[in-house]
Amino acid sequence: MAESNLESIFFFFFFAPLYSGLQHVPLESLELAFCYLHPVDLSYLTESHHAGCLKKLDLSGNNLSESLLLPFQQLLRVASVSLLYLDIMECRLMDHHLISLLPALRCCTHLRYLGCFCNPVSTQGLKTLLQNALLLWDLKLLIHPFPIDCYEEELPWPPSTSNLLECFIDREKLSKASAELQEVLMQAERTDLVLTPELHNYSPMDYFDF
Repeated sequence: MAESNLESIFFFFFFAPLYSGLQHVPLESLELAFCYLHPVDLSYLTESHHAGCLKKLDLSGNNLSESLLLPFQQLLRVASVSLLYLDIMECRLMDHHLISLLPALRCCTHLRYLGCFCNPVSTQGLKTLLQNALLLWDLKLLIHPFPIDCYEEELPWPPSTSNLLECFIDREKLSKASAELQEVLMQAERTDLVLTPELHNYSPMDYFDF
């Protein structure tokens, strides 16, 4: 299996020359967390033979809410045939961004792990995400953000990652939101799916062990 981990580097225009030597070795695992990606990077990946072979894709820390949103949707559709693990933590995705991603996400019928921790999403936005995620029958773990309406004080808008991580959570509001989300799970009879905002309570799952 071919893997690539390029966390925390400036990635602009480097994807093509870097992977031109891997024409005969399709990548199955690609970690591009905090790489300052540009649309051209995702477009190149989408058009490459790697996209349809990816099992693990980590785009955490890249701003998918602006110019990367459409290229990401296109990549997700192509990768959906093989994708098992998707991490989009800290990608500045709000409710309307997630809604625009849902058609592509629903194509990922083999997905087993979805991580979207630390994105500014409301309880209603999470409900919409969950209702669509329930259609992914192989999905076993969904790490979601603390809903923005569950903080003790109103967050600045749009909130930064620091705001989401450092501001205090209202546990009573969170308990109510969690109960609403669990009710959606129960009504769908998806007790096999773990839904949690507690990122550190679950060890990162290697997708071959799913």
